[in-house]
Amino acid sequence: MYNWSTINIDRLRQDRRTAIAELMQRNQLSHLLLTGFDHIRYATDYRTQIIAEAFDWFAAVVDRDGNAEIFTPWVDETQANPIADLPWVTAIHAMPSWAPVVGHPETWTRGLAAALKGATKVGIELIDPAILSRLQAVLPQSSFVSIGQELYDIRIRKTQDEIILLEDASIVNSIGAEAGIAAAVPGATDHDILAAVMGKLQESGPEFLSHSLCNHRRGNGGWFAEGSVLREGDPYFFDIGVYGQHGYASDIARTGFVGGEARPEIRAVYEKLLNAHRIAEETAKPGVLVSKVDEAVNKYLASEGLPTTPYAIGHGVGLRACELPTIYRHGLFDRDQVIVENSVISLEPETGIEVDGEFMLLKLEDNYLVQSDGVRRLSPAGYGLELV
Repeated sequence: MYNWSTINIDRLRQDRRTAIAELMQRNQLSHLLLTGFDHIRYATDYRTQIIAEAFDWFAAVVDRDGNAEIFTPWVDETQANPIADLPWVTAIHAMPSWAPVVGHPETWTRGLAAALKGATKVGIELIDPAILSRLQAVLPQSSFVSIGQELYDIRIRKTQDEIILLEDASIVNSIGAEAGIAAAVPGATDHDILAAVMGKLQESGPEFLSHSLCNHRRGNGGWFAEGSVLREGDPYFFDIGVYGQHGYASDIARTGFVGGEARPEIRAVYEKLLNAHRIAEETAKPGVLVSKVDEAVNKYLASEGLPTTPYAIGHGVGLRACELPTIYRHGLFDRDQVIVENSVISLEPETGIEVDGEFMLLKLEDNYLVQSDGVRRLSPAGYGLELV
């Protein structure tokens, strides 16, 4: 079990509730209707499920005083004031269990409409049109406005307690990464690597494990383990995610080499990938546009005659493993946001090399705290081959 840091939970909750209250005041909202697991956690500290199919299993209605009614699939009757530690959660309501919301729109509308009685202006982030249209019909006095982007924007700059929790999550994820590197022996499979990673992460006592991806000798054709058998000297990469205590995430990736050694031509490209990674670190400073980070990394890779990274160079990390800002290039995002101090971001360059007719994919990803003079790496896992 990892020795998770002790934080001031009352301060963490109050900081987030204050940010929500200020958002509602700025937008003259009487209520928020939240469905995202991360937004519900941020506004209420109520923990929901993070699994992919649960995206429409939960909802929270939050009023301008910060009081919340939660809708869940795991109770069969309303519970009033159910959690002593969360006194602002005034009720937990029963909803259809383990089912997509579109299968039961009338039930959901009936429950949400009761909680929104008297609402004038409701901020929403993600709700199915089948529910929204019904709510608009039964609540004609209420207007519904999109507030999702601003909900993410207020979370970019992290508080003192959030930074502690995010660093813990990255340290734990790094422990898992080291296990994945150690598990790569000839004859093992990509599933064996991920089993070692996930086992070590579970031992550490996180809230949830999210993605566990591994690419071995499959070029850029997919990141999913398929039982591929490892050979001496083969490169492989894995990308792993964990949600630590209080729901804060980490998202990192490592390239490993079976047996701990690599062919000279692969090693040379890996060294250049590490250089690209350092360029990303050196460029990502407060006040810099995110597009400049993407540009610097891919300009270097292209100058070395290497494939550029075919997706965003990075993203924010918080109560969601991938959140704003999106560190990418023009034409593939809406906003060229500025990197800000006290944000936590990932940087994840990728390249590759063709060897004996096979394209070998190489990738790295770390999480960083943006400080006044640059970034500080939060994920201490090594890079292998004794290159650093």
